[in-house]
Amino acid sequence: MKKIIGVTVRFLQMLVWVILLAQLQTACSKQTSGSEVDSHNLKIGQHIDVTLNSNPSTGYSWSWINKAAVTTVDSVAAISVGSSNAPGSSNQEIWRFKAVKAGTDSIKFRYAQPWVGGAVGETRTLFIKVN
Repeated sequence: MKKIIGVTVRFLQMLVWVILLAQLQTACSKQTSGSEVDSHNLKIGQHIDVTLNSNPSTGYSWSWINKAAVTTVDSVAAISVGSSNAPGSSNQEIWRFKAVKAGTDSIKFRYAQPWVGGAVGETRTLFIKVN
């Protein structure tokens, strides 16, 4: 084996792989953990668009997990928008809501793989006050 200032090339290759894997693990954990909370005041009849970042090639998707408990708003539409169909490319899911009744509610979203045993990523909560 060749030696570079007392260190083998193989050792340097292994060190580069360890650093790359550590960076990949850090990037993945940042992408799939955490939660965000937002607050919004609406008037009856007003619409609000909620934009959630996604990557459908991972099997993850956003779901509205407390729909049955929410009475102040109703979902009008949910669409997925992306700049590319290439695997690994980022997309956005845009959820549109309409304020239908005065009161306060929280809308809760979960980013997860929807099959049994699928991983759960981040969550997002919107506090809504409708006047």
